[in-house]
Amino acid sequence: MAETAPRPPASAELEAALRSLDVADPAPRERWEGDAWVADWDGDVRGHDVYVLVMGARNHPGSARLMLDEFTFEDVRTEDVAELVRKAFTGDARVTRRRALLSRQLVLDVRAGSHTYSASVSGDSVDDLSTWARPLATP
Repeated sequence: MAETAPRPPASAELEAALRSLDVADPAPRERWEGDAWVADWDGDVRGHDVYVLVMGARNHPGSARLMLDEFTFEDVRTEDVAELVRKAFTGDARVTRRRALLSRQLVLDVRAGSHTYSASVSGDSVDDLSTWARPLATP
């Protein structure tokens, strides 16, 4: 009998966040590739078309990489995944403009658990962001 891979805890956290946001089908698609796993979901969150991906490795169950559309958060603690996703999509987060060397960046900051997580994208126009992220921009 083939052994079934255990469900990644961060994927369960993602599903819990999506369920709390009342999405129609909150279960992410999960797949294992060797010792690495990926769980992704796309659909409507509060009127916005959203893509979410969380990925990690069997030997690092305590953290994961989380993508919310164009923003990628590195080393997110597993227990913070649900809160981070929920806060980003309910407006309890901020997008600020920063200059990095010769480029400009838009940075999404979200406090989850005892940590503040940041993810950035190149550019300085809020209009280039996903529609859910635009209202998070500070003047």
